[in-house]
Amino acid sequence: MNSEKSILIPLTIKITIIVVLSFAIGLFFVEDILAYGKGLALGGIFSILKLKLMEVTFKKALSKPPKDAQRYAHFHYFLRYLLTILVLVVGALEPTINLVGVIISIVSVKLAAYWQGYIEKPTPKDGSVEFLEWEDEEEESDF
Repeated sequence: MNSEKSILIPLTIKITIIVVLSFAIGLFFVEDILAYGKGLALGGIFSILKLKLMEVTFKKALSKPPKDAQRYAHFHYFLRYLLTILVLVVGALEPTINLVGVIISIVSVKLAAYWQGYIEKPTPKDGSVEFLEWEDEEEESDF
């Protein structure tokens, strides 16, 4: 079993919180709340699925030789962008789905990633758990 923790679950929780908060705020400002909710749901589900696709892509790319991994990662990068464009087009063309809700949910991935980075404690590059503080020996001065 892989000993590394997946960041997918914490990001999924954060995306869900952002989408629910967006829905709650939208209750006061949006006329068609059902369409707005559908847009948030479509974008939120798509964002979570896109995160899973990204995780699978990175894991598979790590098992490939460098050139193949680069091609594989680039292909999936563009595939994720095409899928995002497709979801945005569906949100724009379907009258029962609010495009603003879709956009907010798609942007929620970025907000969740920033949020995750803000609350995570930084780890040193060597992977050790604790930081060693640099302590200068204070020289006594004559001042």
